Amino acid sequence: MTISIALIIFSSIALVTCLFMVTYFLLIKNEHRLKDLSLGLLFLAIAFRISKSVIYYVFSEISNFGIGVGVLGFASIGPLLYFYFKFSKEGSYTLKLKDILHFVFGFAGFITITFFDSFHDEFFLGTKLQMAIYLIYIGRKHIFVSNDVRLSKWHNILFYSMVCILIVFTFQFFVGSLESYTIGTALASLIIYILFFVALKTPSVIKKNTPVNLPQDLLDKIKNAIETDKIYTQPAITLAQFSEIIETPNYLVSKATKKIYNKSFPEAINSFRINDLIQKLTDLSNTDKIEDLAFDVGFNTSSAFYNAFKKETSMSPREYQKKVLEKEIN
Repeated sequence: MTISIALIIFSSIALVTCLFMVTYFLLIKNEHRLKDLSLGLLFLAIAFRISKSVIYYVFSEISNFGIGVGVLGFASIGPLLYFYFKFSKEGSYTLKLKDILHFVFGFAGFITITFFDSFHDEFFLGTKLQMAIYLIYIGRKHIFVSNDVRLSKWHNILFYSMVCILIVFTFQFFVGSLESYTIGTALASLIIYILFFVALKTPSVIKKNTPVNLPQDLLDKIKNAIETDKIYTQPAITLAQFSEIIETPNYLVSKATKKIYNKSFPEAINSFRINDLIQKLTDLSNTDKIEDLAFDVGFNTSSAFYNAFKKETSMSPREYQKKVLEKEIN
């Protein structure tokens, strides 16, 4: 068996593995709709890009449509990885029309190359720069920070795998020889195999969650701790700390919080903090600074407070206070 045939078989199996992951996350698992959708489409984007390299390696040429699909696939990896991390951290995120802008560059490249046969190299270089920017942002936002219980070892492996994908295809682009396509295609396929086997060993990624019985006394205990004892006023309290206080496993607290408030634990905690603070803001006799009030209800940084307040009310604290004052005057 020649190296060429071995590479074609190796890469073809990797593409089939990608398509299996796409089918599973889009049509079968579909448990956390947006998170599974973004992960399934991420594997589809990778499959598009690897397909382009495999076709070029086999036939030494490729149509403009094939090149355009490769550009679209590679340009979509960064945005889809960004959304996967966002949905993993913010379970209640709602897609907005402006989110489409993340994919404009990829579609522009696909249309320009497919129908006008122009700017091939420029778009391929642009996809590398775009992906590098997304990886830097995701790294700074999610990876190179203190551990977040909402992100797992899988997220780290996925992130660094995409870094390797970028390096591989950047090498392929700048060298441009058939040997570089051989090496690049083989390494990209190997990364897919690694991701597939890691996913199989990560229950939270590949397995559907089985229904968990949440007894009423547990729900009452959590409601009492949050609403009556106001445990949310403890600065920077985490799911792990809260679970330890009420002597209940993390996963049960997380599921119970979702059932009671239809929000993740951090979102529920911040929501109660904001509602508590709003009552203080509407008290016109209160002369404390807004930042001081935020610290009183449990926020430990101004930035976390302002972000949470805007997410909950769609306006800044001062805008909200001004609105309250205007109502009082009228």
